[in-house]
Amino acid sequence: MTGSRLHETRLPGRMIVQPVQLSLLPDQVPAPFPELIGQLPGLQVEAAVTLLAGLIAKAQVAGAAEAGDE
Repeated sequence: MTGSRLHETRLPGRMIVQPVQLSLLPDQVPAPFPELIGQLPGLQVEAAVTLLAGLIAKAQVAGAAEAGDE
């Protein structure tokens, strides 16, 4: 079966990737994590970490339940 290149099903052989010179990146790159976390309000960070931990725990329980069903 022959088709147009638009409808090809095979994957390309290689992707060409250009390297990035880090010294050319803008100065607006986010600050290192310790400096950034120190600028956030403590109570809201604590609440966010608590919520995130709860979501991770629920996802782990759900994943274990699905694995048990199989």
